[in-house]
Amino acid sequence: MGNFDFESARRFLDEGEYVEAIRCLLASLDADPANVEAYVVLFKAYDAAWHESGDPLVLDQMRKVAMAGLKRDANPEQRAFLEAALDRAEAVILEVQREEEEAERQEEKRLHKLPIIKD
Repeated sequence: MGNFDFESARRFLDEGEYVEAIRCLLASLDADPANVEAYVVLFKAYDAAWHESGDPLVLDQMRKVAMAGLKRDANPEQRAFLEAALDRAEAVILEVQREEEEAERQEEKRLHKLPIIKD
């Protein structure tokens, strides 16, 4: 696990440089796709990016990372983390979808209540 990209990613994550951390972790996984710890750290980087940006596309990446990590030979601690991470990502995705649907319903109600001006 001593590859340069992985170590750089940890440093970037500690410094709050989430985009750079993600970039380095993806490069690390290209070099060593069996590195389950890189999936764990990548999930953490995406999670931090989600909290900073609120971008729903990040949630999908979080889900994909957790699923990909679970396909590898994870130790029990890593497996438990990734399973909980997947559950949490899916729960947040559902919550965001519900909020978007509610906002759409509210907007439709607002539009239907607009007064009609007659000549």
